[in-house]
Amino acid sequence: MSTILLHRWKERIEQVLSERLPAADTKPARLHEAIRYATLNGGKRVRGLLVYAAGHLLGGEDAWLDAPACAIEAIQCFSLIHDDLPALDNDDFRRGKPSCHKAFDEATAILAGDALQMFAFEQLSKGEHPPEQRLEMIRILAEASGSTGMIGGGAMELEMPKESVSLEGLEELHWLKCGKLIHASVLLGVYAATMPDENILSRLEAYAYGLGVAYQISNDLLDGLGDYNFLGKQPKSDQVVGRTTFFTTMDTAQAKQRMIGLFDNSVAALDGVERAEPLRQIVRQVKERSLSVF
Repeated sequence: MSTILLHRWKERIEQVLSERLPAADTKPARLHEAIRYATLNGGKRVRGLLVYAAGHLLGGEDAWLDAPACAIEAIQCFSLIHDDLPALDNDDFRRGKPSCHKAFDEATAILAGDALQMFAFEQLSKGEHPPEQRLEMIRILAEASGSTGMIGGGAMELEMPKESVSLEGLEELHWLKCGKLIHASVLLGVYAATMPDENILSRLEAYAYGLGVAYQISNDLLDGLGDYNFLGKQPKSDQVVGRTTFFTTMDTAQAKQRMIGLFDNSVAALDGVERAEPLRQIVRQVKERSLSVF
């Protein structure tokens, strides 16, 4: 049943994003073509699925969850457009297609990413939720995306030394770079459904921490061990630009063990919680993909 729900939600995300993004021929047409190219390109939609799954746990209807699911996917796509730019990761491919700055040009890619940020907050502001819930969702997404969240993680990655990096230091980086947006995905689903009690909120936060940090460790290992056909982009791109990752600085077996432990902690945080099976299934799917290269 949970697999069916996840499939249904993924199809729903694609449809809602396509409907809500400006049409490709809306002026300025080249910008909107680039936005749709970079957003409607076959992503896994893990963050959007987390919105629906967390909202489902608390009895939220799919229609309540459309706006936050669109918002989190827009922020994720903005981050990927900018990550691929020559000044950062300098990746020519994304999901098996030329990166946005290669398919269009660097300036258009920057503007497309900027516009997707604005689109995300527009979606949250226009939702039909009570004002206090809308305000909390806007705060959650802004904090997770900004200088103390995802963008801050990117800055820390640029500054991190290439040697003598501790496990704790790498996990702090991964929590900011990837984990906080995973955390925000869960919280957006929660607050779109209801104002939660502290018990369920603490369990969902533990779930999000385990999944968020493990997800980025997985990305590190997949970049180092995967191939182009599997990744949809050139492998070992982190090494090419000198990034500090679990693959480049830690023993692979140790990194794998820590990743598995975090995935398992994430699932365990929801033991006994009703309607949580879709959230657990998301972890299992991410874990299965992560282990497929070993």
